[in-house]
Amino acid sequence: MRRYGAAAALVTCLLAGCRVSVDHDEDHGRADVQIRTPVGHVFVRTGEQLPDTGLAVYPGSVPMRHHREAESANVSVGNSRFGVKIAAANFFSDASPDAIVRYYRTAMRTHGEVTECHGNIDFRRSHPVCRGRMFSHSTQLAVGTEERHRLVSVKPRGNGSEYSLVYVQVNGES
Repeated sequence: MRRYGAAAALVTCLLAGCRVSVDHDEDHGRADVQIRTPVGHVFVRTGEQLPDTGLAVYPGSVPMRHHREAESANVSVGNSRFGVKIAAANFFSDASPDAIVRYYRTAMRTHGEVTECHGNIDFRRSHPVCRGRMFSHSTQLAVGTEERHRLVSVKPRGNGSEYSLVYVQVNGES
């Protein structure tokens, strides 16, 4: 049943002037998907070593994959009036979560005031604020505005740490 729905969506898209391009390199864990329509686009590139998050990778870290998910992704969705770009990557390090949080707290200061939360981060009046549980095994760092921000999420994993770097940029009308 799912196949028929996907096939119908693809045929509809093609008839409506859409262009779909998929390039998948399973051996290297990479994929490149481009969908162009008369009203906008979706571009997804996964498996790149270092997407442009504007933050350096903690020394000695290695890219990390969760099950079948890619260890990194660059995503762009938009049209001539509105767009969202997201760059994200997951890493593992033998370093403690505290060492990684200290490193990124300092590194992120070059982009503005850093908000640190033990729980989730939300944006109010364009600035990051902590919300929800104040105790969590993960630490979230954020800097920037709702329209353009960087996030780092760090949590313990075995004797080391797992962490994610994320950059989000929103352009145009919302």
